[in-house]
Amino acid sequence: MTRPDVVLGVEIGTAVITVAVLGEDLDLRETVAWPLPRTTHHPVDPVQDPWLVLDTLASAVREAAGICEVFGNRVRGLSLTSRLPTLLALDAAHLPLTPVLTATDGRSVGTTRRLVAEQGSALHRLTGVPLTPASPVVKLAWLAGHDPGLFGHAAHWAGLKGFLLSRLTGRLVTDVSTSSAAGWVESATLDWAQPALDVAGVRREQLPDLVEVTTVLRLTAAAGELLGLPPGTPVAVGASGAATAQLGVGAMDRGCAALSMGAAADLCVLEDRPVVPESELVSCHAFADGLWISRGTFSNGDAVARWAAESFGGVDIDDLLAEAELVPIGAEGLIGIPQPAADATSWGNPDFQAALVGLRVEHGRAAMTRAMAEGVARELATVRAAFGPGAITRVRAAGSALRSPLWASLLAAALDVPLEVVGTDEAPAVGAALMAWRGLGRLGCLCDRPDVRLPAREVLPDPLAAAHFAATRRLGEQLSRLLTQLRTAS
Repeated sequence: MTRPDVVLGVEIGTAVITVAVLGEDLDLRETVAWPLPRTTHHPVDPVQDPWLVLDTLASAVREAAGICEVFGNRVRGLSLTSRLPTLLALDAAHLPLTPVLTATDGRSVGTTRRLVAEQGSALHRLTGVPLTPASPVVKLAWLAGHDPGLFGHAAHWAGLKGFLLSRLTGRLVTDVSTSSAAGWVESATLDWAQPALDVAGVRREQLPDLVEVTTVLRLTAAAGELLGLPPGTPVAVGASGAATAQLGVGAMDRGCAALSMGAAADLCVLEDRPVVPESELVSCHAFADGLWISRGTFSNGDAVARWAAESFGGVDIDDLLAEAELVPIGAEGLIGIPQPAADATSWGNPDFQAALVGLRVEHGRAAMTRAMAEGVARELATVRAAFGPGAITRVRAAGSALRSPLWASLLAAALDVPLEVVGTDEAPAVGAALMAWRGLGRLGCLCDRPDVRLPAREVLPDPLAAAHFAATRRLGEQLSRLLTQLRTAS
């Protein structure tokens, strides 16, 4: 019996490398997940070590390739994706001069405030993407002023995905979609945005070659040996992490949003053209085949859960969330204000701050955890409102945080639309595999909005909880702004 050919979709996460094995019938055959080991050099964020990421990626792909060999499936190609905004300096041989600078590096917060005040609105309109502390543009502007020696010595600047592609194929490239999502690319031309490069202080020749998402490269002989695949195996450059998550989760219909809850928390909708964002909470970047992604980012629910667990003596996160699920909506009068996405980077940022308004002595850890979770959901409601009325009628959601029933119920209520929870964390990797088939020509134009989706369970919004979020959203926004002003003043 003939076994179908497969491709491998590889997602680089903050803690795990996930590989999805997708058949030519677009059926998910297998999923492999390899955790990034903690190190003494980067105990909070192991993804900062590019060589460690490469080794872990190789282990995950070798296991997936071995499974394919056992079942007689020929690996036709692979593709990489990552939702992480990353930056690292490379020398002339494309070897790293720095760790991977991720969202956990909050040193550029002050530079962000200055640049946003000076030209943030103009760059947002030009690129579709607002400036944040996680932006590579902002990190480069900070480095230019604080580490001129490194800045002058670096031959190239790239993201983690670009570095990995260079090790696998021998070419330093970046796809238009990933670079557009990072705020480097002008929406009107899909070329490097010169004003953004001027802010960053870099020249075009210092950046990777900008290529289409359907570009196909080939594994070098050394990379083939490393991954356990034949040399010359096609490598589809692929698209941004938000785009592959949108595709993998199956949110390709009009009005259907993709929600990712994990190391990054995003609410995304598909667009037929670039949309000039009317809110600083929303960005818009290129996907593929004339499609675009409008994206709202909000506080990381997974980070809030870990914050609560560590704050209460290292209690198990799942146990704490289960306790919080028993607390009625409204968290016994507590209002949680998680660190806003515009200021936050991630849990790994030592400046992570949040607030509990209305705290009393009798409030226990379950009520406090519930209040912070409701705060994240309330912020999601604010992000959804920024897309405009009627833009979102249904949501397909995935991510590690959604293993907890608490998160699913709160998010459905905050959005006040049906929430379809997709399995676990494989959706972005599935999207990367679909982009591999797109690059190889097996999948047609994405503008036809292919109906490829993982199984899901539906969570309907609770009317009482939805009414609570509708009544308290404005208050939450006002308290969040006040918290930001207090932090800035101090």
